[in-house]
Amino acid sequence: MNKRLLLIITLLCYVFTSAQSTNMERKYFNVSYIKLPSNPILDDSKRTFTTNSKFISLHGFSKVNSGASLDFVLDYQDITASEYEIERNEVEEKDSDGNVVSTYYEYRILVDYTSSASLQIINRITGENIPQEYVESNRLKSRAFSNPDEAKNYYRSNSASLKKRYRSEQWVRIIRRIRSYINETYGYIPYEVANENFQILSSKKHPEYDTHQNTYNELKSIFERMKYTEPIDALILRVKPIIASFEEITKKYTSTKRKERKLRYASYYNIAKIYYFMDQPEKAIEYAQKVIDNDFNPSDGRAIINMAENLKEKFAVNQTSTRHFDIVTEDLTTEVDLSLPEEEENNSTTSTKEVSENIIAYLITTANDTIAAQISTADISKIGYSADLQITDENGAVRTELFKAEDCKTLALGNGEIYKTIAFDEASKSKESVSKFAKTLHESDKIELFLFNGKELVLKAPDAEKGTSTLTPDFVFGLNKKLASYAKDCSGTVDRVNKSEFKNNEAGLLAFCKALSDCK
Repeated sequence: MNKRLLLIITLLCYVFTSAQSTNMERKYFNVSYIKLPSNPILDDSKRTFTTNSKFISLHGFSKVNSGASLDFVLDYQDITASEYEIERNEVEEKDSDGNVVSTYYEYRILVDYTSSASLQIINRITGENIPQEYVESNRLKSRAFSNPDEAKNYYRSNSASLKKRYRSEQWVRIIRRIRSYINETYGYIPYEVANENFQILSSKKHPEYDTHQNTYNELKSIFERMKYTEPIDALILRVKPIIASFEEITKKYTSTKRKERKLRYASYYNIAKIYYFMDQPEKAIEYAQKVIDNDFNPSDGRAIINMAENLKEKFAVNQTSTRHFDIVTEDLTTEVDLSLPEEEENNSTTSTKEVSENIIAYLITTANDTIAAQISTADISKIGYSADLQITDENGAVRTELFKAEDCKTLALGNGEIYKTIAFDEASKSKESVSKFAKTLHESDKIELFLFNGKELVLKAPDAEKGTSTLTPDFVFGLNKKLASYAKDCSGTVDRVNKSEFKNNEAGLLAFCKALSDCK
């Protein structure tokens, strides 16, 4: 009897404990706003710029021929290669008992490649003249050779193509850094993501479970209506009763017990996030401080305070109280680019109009040759089984040449886009496992995501020979199972997959790839 009574008491305690469980889960939602610049031009009629490079673009500004508020002068100073070195390494072969049975040497070529560029920024409103220097470096470490002469012959035969390859890669990285700097400093960058989160109660037996779940669904619906181009006054009104609901929970659970502090933490955290994304940083700071004072995950409160303080500073500098307004980004010029690497310099047979419609391209073949070319903006959308590139011969004549994907490895465009050659079965065709050019959307040592033909997304494990189209029936009808198979070594990402957080679209799959790549 005593054992039975003890069992009953234990079960009752378990049921009671489960009923009061306060497990939380991160539930994700959309946000849309303008990232404000650190050094703005307040008069929107003066948001104009000139540049000698077609690769420089500025969100919220008009590119003009002359008389602009900002001038960007880019000087590409080309790539340099160090004298090659030969690295000698001793290699020991051992038997099953660990005894050295033979020794031999391997030889590798070592070369350092460095590209540099300078950017002169002239602000005609403030009179500032700001120089910026950019340097990108790589070290070549060749495959191993059995003697130094083989290593030397390899380098002498491939030095030109190796230099072109590193030049194209470093040029693209420099341009990305320049764009990032000038847009964060002066630009108005549209920002739309679906990876912000609230802390929502997941314990179904808790009395506040339904309230939390219903509140999250309403919040998600509200934030889906948020557009960076539109005022958010109506959305602010709609979140007021939701804030009141979270407030009510903090008044109902007031003890210092951990579970109740956790529930208050979630309420304060959610209110602070709502206020932050509704452009009310002062209120966000107020509730973030409550997170800290509540003494449950105070680091989250400090993080929100840092975000809100930064937003207050941006509001002050930009003399605004909102991140939601329309912007105009346009190109009103057909200027010739004068700042490109030598393969892209103007030649006598190319008209100004033709140059303005082309961008630089570098193609790496399966033979590791690097081909410098141009590609028209119209032909970018046609990249797939092949790519049409414009090649300038030694006499200055321009010809269009078709390059098959199966003969190539990588196509790097001056606009920052990278196309890799991958094999996968197209969903619409039964026997198309041939190599194709696909645009790289995400690349890490854990997962890769590509876009083929502008419409078909392809996931690929880095060590896999083939990728898999996400339009296949296995993905369409079993998305979570397929994503979980890619994330099998990361339990946190698998948990999110099983909660159906990731959708079978570009935004959803990018979020999945980022989560998996960030997994420790």
